[in-house]
Amino acid sequence: MDYLGFAKEIVEKAGAGGAEAEVFINIGKETNIEISRGNVEKLSQSGSKGLGVRVIAEGGRVGYAYTSDFSPGGVERTWQGALAIAEAADPDPNRALPDPQPFDGEDLAIYDPAIAEMRAEEKIDFAKRIEKAALDYDARVIMTNRCIYFDNVTSVYLVNSRGFAGVYDRSVIGGYVFAIARDEKGINTNGIGVGAGTKKVEVNPETIGREAGARAVAQLDAVQVETQVGTVVLDPLVTAEFLAYLSAALTAESMQRKRSFLLDKMGQEVANDRVTILDNGRMPGGLASAPFDGEGVPTQVTRLIDEGVLQNVIYDTYSAKLDGASSTGNAQRGSHRSKPRLALSNFYLQPGNQSQEDIIAGVKKGLYVTSTMGAGVSPITGEYSVGASGTWIEDGKLTYPVKEATIASTMGDILKNIVAVGSDARVLPFFGAIIAPTIRIEGMTIGGK
Repeated sequence: MDYLGFAKEIVEKAGAGGAEAEVFINIGKETNIEISRGNVEKLSQSGSKGLGVRVIAEGGRVGYAYTSDFSPGGVERTWQGALAIAEAADPDPNRALPDPQPFDGEDLAIYDPAIAEMRAEEKIDFAKRIEKAALDYDARVIMTNRCIYFDNVTSVYLVNSRGFAGVYDRSVIGGYVFAIARDEKGINTNGIGVGAGTKKVEVNPETIGREAGARAVAQLDAVQVETQVGTVVLDPLVTAEFLAYLSAALTAESMQRKRSFLLDKMGQEVANDRVTILDNGRMPGGLASAPFDGEGVPTQVTRLIDEGVLQNVIYDTYSAKLDGASSTGNAQRGSHRSKPRLALSNFYLQPGNQSQEDIIAGVKKGLYVTSTMGAGVSPITGEYSVGASGTWIEDGKLTYPVKEATIASTMGDILKNIVAVGSDARVLPFFGAIIAPTIRIEGMTIGGK
């Protein structure tokens, strides 16, 4: 079926009365598999097909309706429903479709036909290999919890009444597992391994499993440390969590609502000059890369913090109009069921040139944090306090595992006290599409005994 032509027909009908109209169509397939003790506990393979119609009537009154019924009657009810909702909506002159802009046709390497062609048996084997690698890592790894394989292959079509029409395909494959280790002194359930990418060859199930096994074993026989102020080194998984919290303070919406600890600091130095943070919707192979965003605006690279200086925030069309700015191409859509919303694409801390080993070797005494827990973080106030576990560092060497610690500071102070950024950035799918390296932070409170 010519979905692009189909969308254009709907736009013409919905906009015939003078309203602006936009049609979003996504066609996709996804798989989720859970393995336990070598057996398939859950397997779901589903296809999705849907369209969403957004209309903007006079005065900026917005209506949105969606359907998975592509019959003539189902489609007509949908666009008419969007118009009816718009008629009852409150006006907002800042609501409008973006002006059409050409987008770069370069190959972003976000689609792999090999993922679409994988058979169910191959996907099950992928998940079993993750679990086996975790269990084989060490005899003390006794079992796994939530050994998961996932994939998604999607085609996106977007057309609006201002002349925009575009299409792209995207694929994602990945897996994760939690490993549980035990010895004569106790048990640890804290070992996670994860991997994801847009290409099949980028994700190795054995690497995921071994990471989980290593993390589980490393935390056996952990002890508490004395409360102190000192050096903290964050593993990339923990750096990703910090960046996820930080990202909420770097949107135009958070600034406009005065819900960011970085409010009124544009152009000021807010971090160490080693810190450069970007949002890049055009990153080749990025989990959130696309040629255009959910409104048809070309994606771009946006430097948010450049060598420590706050330079920008992310915008969609609406938030940009409020500030008299330009959209950064950050209108995202989870599916046809929702209107575009302001959100990150590939968000990352630019890697440095030190290995993780070199960063740790430079620490006289401190905590290497491999996992955190708790919710004592606020991107509004900048508060940061979380439970932590990891390994104690003495004279540049990892010594004994640490449990039941707390690391605390403010997000502002953390940014200013990042004195080393690793070269080991990795893609992590748990907090959106975040790319995070190891970082070293001075002057954090390490709570313990």
